Amino acid sequence: MADVLCAWCGTLIGQSEAEHSHGICRSCYRELRGIPDLSESELDGLPFGVIVLAEDGTILAYNLAEGGLSGREPSAVIGRNFFTEIAPCTAVQAFQGAFHEFCRRGEDSRTFHFTFRFPEGPVRVQIVFLHRGADVVVAVRKRADQGA
Repeated sequence: MADVLCAWCGTLIGQSEAEHSHGICRSCYRELRGIPDLSESELDGLPFGVIVLAEDGTILAYNLAEGGLSGREPSAVIGRNFFTEIAPCTAVQAFQGAFHEFCRRGEDSRTFHFTFRFPEGPVRVQIVFLHRGADVVVAVRKRADQGA
């Protein structure tokens, strides 16, 4: 049996027969599900990155924590295409493909690990996609094994 850790906060949430298993604890799931209802100023108060994307990849919102993680000023990225102009390292099946599939399937949420390839070095993160009407909220948190 292997420990199952919350993919968002890292707390132990159970045991599994699968070697690599994860989920999201109830507390984190409630927190994440509330993100689509937050205003831009409330998004800026979150301790993790949030990007709101239109289905075509246009950035509609980009909070301060994401600006700190990426080194980009939020006002400089709004209205630009996330996949082609801002984070071309995400224009791969593991991220952009997952994004398009998420939009097409209408899932409630999707969680996965990703590594951003920044010039300063790679940053391993946990990603959660959530719907905000026709748009998608992308929550981004550095993985616990990455450091604070």
